[in-house]
Amino acid sequence: MSAPHREVPIARRADDPIATTRRVLVGCLTVGLVSVLAITVLRWSDPLVRWTFPVLAVVLALYIWLLLRRPQVLQRVSQVVLVGLDLLWLAMLGARLSTPPAQGGGWASLFPTVFMGLALFVVIGYVVFRTRTAGVHAGAVVLAVLVVGPVGLISEPRDTEHILDLVRYGIYLGVLAAMLHVLSRSKEQAARAFQAARTASAEAASMREMAFRDALTGVANRRRLEEELVFQARLVDAGVPVALVYLDLDRFKEVNDTLGHDAGDQVLVTVARVLERGLRSGDLVARLGGEEFVAVTPGVDLAAAEDTAERLRSSLPGAIEAEVGVPVTASVGVTMLRPGEAPLRVIARADALMYEAKRAGRNRVVADTGIHDH
Repeated sequence: MSAPHREVPIARRADDPIATTRRVLVGCLTVGLVSVLAITVLRWSDPLVRWTFPVLAVVLALYIWLLLRRPQVLQRVSQVVLVGLDLLWLAMLGARLSTPPAQGGGWASLFPTVFMGLALFVVIGYVVFRTRTAGVHAGAVVLAVLVVGPVGLISEPRDTEHILDLVRYGIYLGVLAAMLHVLSRSKEQAARAFQAARTASAEAASMREMAFRDALTGVANRRRLEEELVFQARLVDAGVPVALVYLDLDRFKEVNDTLGHDAGDQVLVTVARVLERGLRSGDLVARLGGEEFVAVTPGVDLAAAEDTAERLRSSLPGAIEAEVGVPVTASVGVTMLRPGEAPLRVIARADALMYEAKRAGRNRVVADTGIHDH
């Protein structure tokens, strides 16, 4: 087990907005396609429906296919299709109003398809355009309705009594657009705030990670080690054994003096890699400073920890020689963390065991129970 903060949670990735928009559009367009097909069948006798709706059905079907199979064209195709639908519906508005009721035109023929379609297009504009562009689009639709509609009403057959109703409809569209504009602006501001919070969270996590990492080797530093030991001491209280393996390289100063500090740094990096590869994913490897490393292995008794230390000690010289050309050995101390024990105390005890190994001839492991020569 490891301390609760060992993996710092970062703000969860938000759902992909493009994928969300695509799903919403596909759903709406599918409903729209079914409606267009139903109207085509039910009102086939209407010349305007007969000439325009089959083409519209093909366009909607093609649009759905593009959204499903070519999502990368979502934004541009959606904008083009929406503008095309705007123009088609405005043409239908003018044509309906300029056609006598006896021939399927007039004010009543605008319900519900024409009026609902224009309102829907204003809404969709806030999905496929940025807020400012969507506002311009909505304003253009409202203005076009207030121009095309009256022109149709005053043409043959003359129908001036519904001009005020048409103005009311234009006002309703304007109010709808204004509400959508406010909501869209709020959404954009919320999205920016969320993105800023997510970025800040990621940066904070990165800074926290840096604060607990050794800059050279990438393993935990002393601060992280001490915090881990405080946490693991509570596990020992609960009956979970926790072992500490303290490793110090033998004659490391000679490496720096003869091969240079770059080679010495490479030795330290190699040691860190060997320790991390040789331990479990739940174990902690830390560099105390200089050539001293500590491994914390929870759930391991002294005998198993001693075996692990032996395996690590024996694998180090060959791994280091492969990197820098000379074998470097290590002296190792192994001890067990005691219930409620302070980090400095257990580190000092492991350090003392490691020095026993050095005094006994180096390149060996000393555990609390004795010395093993090699």
